[in-house]
Amino acid sequence: MNGENGETLAILCSGSSLGAYVPGLLLWRQFAEKGFETDTFLLENYLLAEKRDNILKTKLAFHRNFSIARIAQKLTGDITHSLDQEKVSKLLSAWQQKQHKRFIVIYGFWMPIIEQYLSMEPGLDIAVDLCHMDAVTSVSWKLYNRTNPRYRPIWFFSWQDKSLPYRLSVTADEPIAYAKRSGRFLIHGGGWGLGSYQDKIPELATHGIPLDVTVYENQDLENRQLGNRYFLIDPAWKAWERDESGKHHFPPFGEVMGDDPVVFSHNPSCPEVYGLVRHNQAIISKPGGATLVDSLSAATPLILLEPYGEYEQKNGELWESMGFAISYQKWADTGYSTEVLEDLHVNLLTARARTINYVEAYSNAA
Repeated sequence: MNGENGETLAILCSGSSLGAYVPGLLLWRQFAEKGFETDTFLLENYLLAEKRDNILKTKLAFHRNFSIARIAQKLTGDITHSLDQEKVSKLLSAWQQKQHKRFIVIYGFWMPIIEQYLSMEPGLDIAVDLCHMDAVTSVSWKLYNRTNPRYRPIWFFSWQDKSLPYRLSVTADEPIAYAKRSGRFLIHGGGWGLGSYQDKIPELATHGIPLDVTVYENQDLENRQLGNRYFLIDPAWKAWERDESGKHHFPPFGEVMGDDPVVFSHNPSCPEVYGLVRHNQAIISKPGGATLVDSLSAATPLILLEPYGEYEQKNGELWESMGFAISYQKWADTGYSTEVLEDLHVNLLTARARTINYVEAYSNAA
């Protein structure tokens, strides 16, 4: 199954959502380090050009208006009509020529393409891991039949079983002891900057709580609070475009220093923001799947803001029920206690130690 016999482990993800992108790149790197020949495929590269080119505009509209984002989510449907069938045909032909047999799917909208490939190769021993990055079935998976025996469902967080079947480590680093952390709090709205996080910044400033704020466009910087640090994801970055070496990379990220141009960089091993996750006391955010990955990997508690849809609601409920998170209001009611958060950190440490590492388990079975 690894690179020694020439097989490629194909990781299918999406650049339109960091929750369906960052896990894919983490898996790509970690499996490569295990000796697998790996490649990543982003769905956006197989969309009609006008559909792909609209993603950044949609992202900005959703960032500016959370209500629009929630309405649009409810209207999400099958994307087959948005696929560039010529590009899809070329992709399937390439897979067929190389006899691709091992797939990891991070994003459910890949399912029509996978189904087509399976129908083209009924006799090939194809195995597909369907990796769910939320605690219940999310929008991208709901529309498609996932009962084929060649599919193996992989849940990192399970609301149904109230469990953590697997974990995805962001890096091999052990979590930083809580007392040795920076005293700061990371606040963000996920990859698209969604939700009510910006409304909390002035309130937290009045209580003297130092924040590391992820921003998404220049207008987010208009009311900067003294004592906070601000970090920008390059607004022009398109995840589906490969770099000069022909590879995808983690989001370009940089600290905003006064009015100087932001110097963007990207860590080859993990998102730059993960350094903040490891050193901060908590993450204040909506409970997206990638945020849960960060929280467990770094044993950093989550302070829950309003979720984006039902599946994020369940993510938050699971994290709170397992003692890894607290709602923003409950935390405020404690007087913004760090002692409460340290208890959550300890719970995360315990759970992290006993949860199976997905990459290790897959590699050992290969």
